[in-house]
Amino acid sequence: MSTTVTSKVVDLQTAVSTVHQGASLSFSGFGHFGHPLAFVHELLRAGTGDFTLHAIAECWPAELLTAAGRVRHINLSNLMFEGLGRVRAICRAAENGQITTDDHSHLGLSLRLLAGGWDVPFLPIRTMAGSDLEHIQTGPERKFTRIPSPFSDESIGVVSALKPDVAVIHVSEADEQGNGILYGQISVLDAQVRAARHVILTTERLVSSDDIVRNNQLVSVPGILVDQVVHTPFGAYPGGMYGLYDEDLELMGEYYEASREVDSTAEYLESWIYEVPNHDAYLDRIGSRRLSEATVDPIHKLARGRGEW
Repeated sequence: MSTTVTSKVVDLQTAVSTVHQGASLSFSGFGHFGHPLAFVHELLRAGTGDFTLHAIAECWPAELLTAAGRVRHINLSNLMFEGLGRVRAICRAAENGQITTDDHSHLGLSLRLLAGGWDVPFLPIRTMAGSDLEHIQTGPERKFTRIPSPFSDESIGVVSALKPDVAVIHVSEADEQGNGILYGQISVLDAQVRAARHVILTTERLVSSDDIVRNNQLVSVPGILVDQVVHTPFGAYPGGMYGLYDEDLELMGEYYEASREVDSTAEYLESWIYEVPNHDAYLDRIGSRRLSEATVDPIHKLARGRGEW
């Protein structure tokens, strides 16, 4: 009997091409770490848009896609640039009526994704009740209601299930079958992966299945749920990856300053994304010295020097 296993590894352009116009998307990341920004940049170059985002804390993907005019609606809980301030492009778009938004508590949006992952229509929740989060609804899908408890005389709040068309998750390492390990903060990664209809895994390091087996207790994303794997070293840059490289606060600050005005935001996108043909060219522009200075793990520094990263 054949034991040949087909690799799920594709290039970045191929993975991006599976995201269709009008798709609903969810991205990994929390704060300044773990966002699949190489994928987001390529998605912007592809020109696809009219997206709905389910965004718990993935501020950078949501901000860049909104700044480029690619978003129509965001289900969100809290989007901000930690240590910097507001997500200005998102704020402008919401204030000008260019996008709609539905606010949730962190738990509320997490439970909506978890319900999608468990394939149940809703999950109960006590938070959100009695606040504007319960009453204000702008998107097409009802997010919250109250129902009689089947076990008592009280009513209980429930949130509806979310099933993103695509979840794009960036991990520290993965094998060709999509078994991925993410070190550090994993946020609601498991719920995102299980809820999504299509899962794309971008990874800092592409490792052997034997490596994954040796560290199987650390696997954050089971390959059985993954459709495509993309090897993208420094794929979260200018954000960081725990244990691999720090965030580039100088480059992040450059965007944040540019985001004060519509024109300067557009100039930043043109300079750093549209005029750069691909992720390799983006890293070339950053420069090896700057990337080396950001690297925090000397073991991986040595591996990259041998051409293994």
